[in-house]
Amino acid sequence: MPGVYFITSEFLSDAKSAAKDVGMPGIRIVALPAGQYYRARSSKEEAEPLAARCFDSTIDALTRPLAPEEARPSPIERQREDGTIRVSAADFPSALEKLNELFLANHWADGLPIVPPTRELVGRMLAATTRSPQEIIGQVAPKNGTATVEKIAINAVMAGAKPEYFPVILAAMEGFTDKHYDLTHLQASTGSFTPVVIVDGPIAQELGFNSGIGMLGHGWRANSTVGRALRLSLLNLGQTWPQVNDMALTGRLEAYTFFTFAEDTARSPWEPYHVSLGYQPEDSTVTVATSVTSPVVFGGGAVAPWTGQSVIDSIVARVKSGGVVWPHSQTYILVLHPDCAIELAKHGYSRRSLQEYLYEQTRLPYEKIAGPVFFGHDNEIDFIRASIADGRIRPDRAQVFLDALKPGGRIPVVQSPRDFHIVVAGGSPGYDLLFSYPGTNWANQTKRVSGATLTVAGRN
Repeated sequence: MPGVYFITSEFLSDAKSAAKDVGMPGIRIVALPAGQYYRARSSKEEAEPLAARCFDSTIDALTRPLAPEEARPSPIERQREDGTIRVSAADFPSALEKLNELFLANHWADGLPIVPPTRELVGRMLAATTRSPQEIIGQVAPKNGTATVEKIAINAVMAGAKPEYFPVILAAMEGFTDKHYDLTHLQASTGSFTPVVIVDGPIAQELGFNSGIGMLGHGWRANSTVGRALRLSLLNLGQTWPQVNDMALTGRLEAYTFFTFAEDTARSPWEPYHVSLGYQPEDSTVTVATSVTSPVVFGGGAVAPWTGQSVIDSIVARVKSGGVVWPHSQTYILVLHPDCAIELAKHGYSRRSLQEYLYEQTRLPYEKIAGPVFFGHDNEIDFIRASIADGRIRPDRAQVFLDALKPGGRIPVVQSPRDFHIVVAGGSPGYDLLFSYPGTNWANQTKRVSGATLTVAGRN
């Protein structure tokens, strides 16, 4: 019996390709016009005419007998090659330009010039790790391409990364392909989500990652090329492309290098971020996360006076203004510049007590969230109860929410104080940054750097 897959029209060509690619029998697609569908979702009255226009085609798709080619679809045949691409031209500059045009035309590059991934350069990259070239790091959504050490090395060469950076890139890719990280949403959603990549521990200093003034800007090869190597790996191994299956409507901020920076462990008044997660001080780690937009900026920088407490109070007000919305999955990354962190520490805040303060101060009164219809539920209260019932709010945190779901109660905006991740980085004077991502099935992933051969840190 046939099944039906509903999809908006901007995804139509890729959905057909995916269905054929994996040989799914009995799948028929009914496309809803994207421009009308997204506007019509706001009310039943607007959505009903659109649904009515699709009704007959849906019934037909469900009841019409399968044709032989539908019942036993043939997977797309892949051309077998030795993996070598040869480009010839009158001189080297012309050949390089031809290669760049070839890669871009095949959606293998990001639009900036690439370094040709010759066997020699890929070999040098692979020599920077003790890990086998054929080791599988994971599957890269949305098309579940297999990320091997060698394939990631090819993308690292293209990005212009130094071989010394390669173990950091591998650790980040382990985070992106972790089953608890919602890479599909990041890669394919219409939201303009951008990854956040935080390098922590001794390897950040050894490789010269910027953690101070200009940490999100240009001028530091480690920050820039590690981020770009990850961009190219996600593009090529996840097989995404704008307007095809990467549907970020306005593109991604920091699309080429992501938000890639290091923690300033030398100036932090607290233990390093990775140590707060249970790693050893001598470990080096990479944390990958997602930001829904550019970070929100707090503090006066070099322009206006500020205090540590005023910064924290402004952050609390900002978080509260967003409502509860996604308490089962909401996570924040707060980047405090060293001067702000030092002042807060002098006033008695540890990282843990600051997390507790943010958790308690951002709770919202029960009466404020018992409002209108919310994602198919009568209000946010019903949505939270459903999240408890289906396990999205963890059993160990469920009672906290149940106790607050009553008049006079104060409901947390996140499941746990640890969902406020606090990292120290930035200039002096500096600004404080708040990254957030109110999405489903998502969590920060931190992975330890290992197998390095060209650095002191990250060897074990």
